[in-house]
Amino acid sequence: MQKIERYLNLSKREKVIFSGGVLFVGLFILIVGVILPLTAYRSDLGKSIASKDAQLHKIYELSAGIKTFEEAAKAGQSADDRGFTLFGFLEELASGLGINERIEYMKPISDAAELSRESVEVKIRGIFQEDLIGLLYGIENCKAPLRIKRLNIRRVEREKNLDVTFQVVHYG
Repeated sequence: MQKIERYLNLSKREKVIFSGGVLFVGLFILIVGVILPLTAYRSDLGKSIASKDAQLHKIYELSAGIKTFEEAAKAGQSADDRGFTLFGFLEELASGLGINERIEYMKPISDAAELSRESVEVKIRGIFQEDLIGLLYGIENCKAPLRIKRLNIRRVEREKNLDVTFQVVHYG
């Protein structure tokens, strides 16, 4: 009650200054406490939406790629891959590198659970490290879906060569 009486007892000029100050403080609190946080939140929300939209587009692109690969797998191998044999490819690669005479054996590995896969185990004696790298590079960069399943490398101390046994799997 006293505060109201004090306000009423002020002169007109003091009332205008006091009301202006109260109005200024009220507007300041409204702007700093309400409007600025809301605009900042809205800006952050807009950035988040743009980021999520970009991620969603990336997911759609990856999904389309996966569907393309699945359709290709269902349709079978391409015309280039129909005549592909793992033995033939490995023989050609070895002859290209000049290591045919070092192949001790190449034998097929059969897995009853994986009938769609063709596997070959290869043993090479006395191969140089550079030739091994070329062989592995050729297998990994083949257009057909090939992977090296196992790789066993043993250094031969006398000749500074390697004895290598590996298993190549063709997914086709």
